Amino acid sequence: MSIISSKDVYEIIRKTLDIINGKIMNHGEITGYILYKMLECEQIHTEQELVDYTMLGVLHDIGLFKEDDIKNVSDFETKNLWPHSIYGFLFLKYLSPMDDKAEIVLYHHLDYNRYGLIQSRYKHIIECLNLADKMDTFLHLKEEKMEKDYFNRYRDIKFSGAALDLFHRAEVKYGITANLVSGAYKEELTELLSKRAFSEQYKKGFLEMLVYTIDFRSEHTVVHTLATVNFGQQIGRLMRLTGKDLRDLYYGTLLHDLGKIAIPLNILESTGRLSDAEMKVMKAHVRITEMILEGVVDDAVLQIAVRHHEKLDGSGYHRGLSEAQLTLPQQIAAVADILSALYGKRSYKEAFDSDLIKKIMTGDAENNKINKGAVDILMKNYDKVIAAFEKEKVDTIGLYLKIKEQYAVMIERFQAFH
Repeated sequence: MSIISSKDVYEIIRKTLDIINGKIMNHGEITGYILYKMLECEQIHTEQELVDYTMLGVLHDIGLFKEDDIKNVSDFETKNLWPHSIYGFLFLKYLSPMDDKAEIVLYHHLDYNRYGLIQSRYKHIIECLNLADKMDTFLHLKEEKMEKDYFNRYRDIKFSGAALDLFHRAEVKYGITANLVSGAYKEELTELLSKRAFSEQYKKGFLEMLVYTIDFRSEHTVVHTLATVNFGQQIGRLMRLTGKDLRDLYYGTLLHDLGKIAIPLNILESTGRLSDAEMKVMKAHVRITEMILEGVVDDAVLQIAVRHHEKLDGSGYHRGLSEAQLTLPQQIAAVADILSALYGKRSYKEAFDSDLIKKIMTGDAENNKINKGAVDILMKNYDKVIAAFEKEKVDTIGLYLKIKEQYAVMIERFQAFH
């Protein structure tokens, strides 16, 4: 059985990114739709290519989600273009299943008369995305910011004239503008992005990508999530979970903190003890996770994700469930989450030493807060479990460092394109 159906891959991406910033997501959807109809009009692309290129169109400004307090997306589309283009490229290249096409996002703001400076087998897609992006930006800009005769004056200078001609043909054939005004484009997008039967690896890549979007808010939270996944899998294997339970546990722990994308940064990254009011807001991340995932992932995965703060004695949240209502994978997820929180360095604390971690977790198990069998087997294998995590953590942190290093180099190099 599949964790998530192909038709819901796009839905979960849309719901997650819309929570971070609905304006960016709306711009992405409109741009992706315009690009889709332009390419469909050519009748030379396979359905798979149309899906891939449209998804890239929707995600072309994913680098903007890292910016704080964006009030006007069009401001970022007409000035200071390279930072979000470069970050978006690196994000999709290293953290998504669309790595081979990420350069389309990198160059989507490059002026057409400079295409000779780049080498890409996707130049045609780039020029179409560039035009689609400009079309939506033009619709939202005030007259004084973009000349009325922009598309005549800058033909084959800032954008491809052939791409503009293609847009006009698609407009006549499909009524793009009318569909944007009526909202019908959203149904068309969903229908297209539901057609392709994505492989499990492809869908897994998108779910993992969503976890990394939390990095736009908090790198600590991403590392915590990856640690929870690792610890959960190790404890699950030690407790001889079935293959299906291990798979469900993997995805449940992977997605368990997705709702934190909606928690204010001053609470998420607080360096002190949270007040009762702030803690109430923080606890809401579980319900937000549930809102994002319900109806789009397998129920066993959903319940693992949203029950990681439940306690065996019924004192947890957000449902106040007790031991008889919690499956073993759900109970293991809770143990893994606690171990990750105690072991990891966070904004409000340094990493705890092993003796203190063992004392806290053993005490919770003896007080019927968390599964004693899971804690006992963890204590017996503690050093091995931590060593295995540290080995994997090198790759995780290394990926972040690689992205940051390449970003610095590319920002310097791309000044030549200004």
